[in-house]
This record gives sequence, C-alpha cells and structure tokens, in this order.
Amino acid sequence: MTCRFSSDAARREFTPVDNAFISEYLPSATGLQLQVYLYGLMQCYQPGMDGAIADALGVSQGAVAEAFCHWQTQGLVRIVSEKPLIVEYLPLQEAAAGSAAPQKYGGLVARLNTLTAPRQFGMQELRHIYDWIEVYGLEEGAVLELVAYCMEQKGRRVSINYMSAVAQGWAEDNIRTFEAARAAIEAYSLRRHGATAILRQWNKRRRPTQDEMALYEKWTGEWGFSDEAILAALPRLTVSGSPNFTYLDELLSALRDQRLTEASDIADDDEKTAQERAFAKLLFARAGKVEPATRTQRAQIAMYLTEYAMPRELLLFAAELSRGANEPFGRIKLLLNDWHNRGISTVAEAEALEAEKRQKPAPQKRRGAAKDYAQRQISDADFENLFLDLNQEIGGE
Repeated sequence: MTCRFSSDAARREFTPVDNAFISEYLPSATGLQLQVYLYGLMQCYQPGMDGAIADALGVSQGAVAEAFCHWQTQGLVRIVSEKPLIVEYLPLQEAAAGSAAPQKYGGLVARLNTLTAPRQFGMQELRHIYDWIEVYGLEEGAVLELVAYCMEQKGRRVSINYMSAVAQGWAEDNIRTFEAARAAIEAYSLRRHGATAILRQWNKRRRPTQDEMALYEKWTGEWGFSDEAILAALPRLTVSGSPNFTYLDELLSALRDQRLTEASDIADDDEKTAQERAFAKLLFARAGKVEPATRTQRAQIAMYLTEYAMPRELLLFAAELSRGANEPFGRIKLLLNDWHNRGISTVAEAEALEAEKRQKPAPQKRRGAAKDYAQRQISDADFENLFLDLNQEIGGE
C-alpha cells in the first residue's frame, strides 16, 4: 500500500529551511546553487515532486551536478552517484560542527569544483588540500595547478594520496607559487615530450618512465644537448638490435666528449664519417681487401690524410703497391710511414723512390760459410714480409 500527496497537493505544502542555512550559507552561494539546493530540498520533503531538477530550472544536468558539488564541499549534501545523479541531504548540524569547508577557503573550493567537475572532493580530501597550504606553504594558485596536473597524469579519479605526494615534492623543490608551478609543469611537459619523441622514433607506443625522463633532463640540462641534436644522434644506434635509453646515454656521452651537442655539429660529423667510410672502402678495393675497414683502420687512414697531410692519391698509390701482400693494410702503412719520413708528398716522388728500390742489385751470397750447414738467403721481400707480420702482431691490425 502506498499513500502520497498528489503533485498538485505537494505544491501547496511547505518546505522548511533552517535559518542557519539562510544566515551562514546563502550569502556566499550563487543564484543557481540556491535554486538547486532548495528545489532538491523540496523533493526530499515532497517525494511526489520527483521530476528532473534540470528541466524544472531550465538548466543543464551538468550545471545541476556542479551546484550539488558546491553543497557537498559545504558539508550539506553527499553525492552518492554521479550517473545517475543521486544526492543525499545531510543535517545542517553536521556542517556546523566542522565538516564544512572553512570560510577562508570558500573561493578555492569553488574553483576546485569547477576544475574537477563532475568529480568533487569530499571533506577528508579537502583537509589534505588545506594541509598543502598550511603545512607545505603552497599558494592557492599552485594548488589549482597541482590538481590539474595530477588529473592530466593519472585521470580525473586520481587519488588524493598521489596528489599529496606531488605537493610534498613541490614543497621540497621550493615550488610554492603559481608561477613556479607553471614553470615546473612546462619543464616536465618538455621532458616528457622529448622522451616520448625518442620512443616514437623506436616505434615504442608507451609513456616514458621517470628514469628515462631523468636521463633526458640530464642530456638537455646538464650536458647541453638540444632536442634536435638528440634526435639527430638516434641513427647512430641502428647497429643495436634493441636501442634504449642506456645505449643512447653512452652515445651522447661520447658525443659530448667530442663537443658535438648541436644537430648541425652531429650532421657534419656524420658527413665526415660517411666520407671516411667511402674512402676507406675505395682504398681497400685498390689493395684487394674485401672486408670493410674497422674504426681503428679508418682512424689511421684519417691520420695520414690530416696529420701527415698526404693527398688521397698518394694513399691510393700505396694501396696499389700493396695489392697481393699477405697483409695489404700493414704494407700500406709501411709505405706511407717510409714516405713520410723521407718527406715524400706526391705520387711522382713515391713512384721515383719505388723505381729506385727495384733497381738495387740483390745482395750477394755469403762466402766462407761452413759446409755442414745449409745457408738460406733472406731476400728484401722476405724481410719486408717478416717486418709486416711483426707489425701486424704489434699493431693488432
């Protein structure tokens, strides 16, 4: 059995409003907030008036939810469910006993409500937020930035404990003002963006870890690399089967030692390396070597070109003379070192010297050798090959 007033009868009844509400809460509320509170209060006393508040007031459902969020922070209602919106009215005495937000934070709570809607902080959560101000020394502007930042990172249902941990970290880093908070968030966004860009280059669709972002901060902050320079260095890791931030850290450390911290510097160095590889390949081809030159061998070739100021044609001539040797590159170095010591710097001079060497008579056999021992003469070629073998063992080529 159910008995209730008709809707017409309900309209003629009265809805009691506590004088404490009028004197303490009405002055700081907006018109819509008052309309929503009073209409909902009427529905509590008159269940027959259970129509949609939004339709009755001619506003959106979101506006109604936002208004109730305000009253929840004041301790007058509890939002049981957001979808569908279910609101419980609480006794005014509980709010008066201290469960409501302090009046000095009324403006902050209102701005938090707008920022986090439809989610609203409960009184226990608000007490944590007040501690950020009273214990950690954060300004209200920094608090709003912190809440927005945490929701962006973890979603709108981010826990108050996570936000409190961030607030403590900000306080330890002296991030207490609105300006400092904005600067910290922008710096973090840049770090995350830069680290994310690296992951995208490696076809990794995930967020960077804290350690990866810390490395990126070190590269750009302490080491002076530009964002473009870091991206320009990535192709150098293609030899790695699985490039990662650890390998990249080692690579950038080496580039830093070479003072290559800008994208243009790295590009120039890449071009120089490509040219060195191309010439080394040509040099080895002239000498009959099929395997590619090692990094050490390329460095030695560069030494002859730069420190010894030998022309490329002279190195290629040495390669041609070394074709067919047991160790062509060792023979090349032997020739180049000899030419350098003799002050030879052109192909014509080298040709003349080598022609002169070929015209020298072969050494005479030794006389008076004991008949009991077979004497074996060592030719210039044998001696040269022996020298090359020793040079190879010592030099590691």
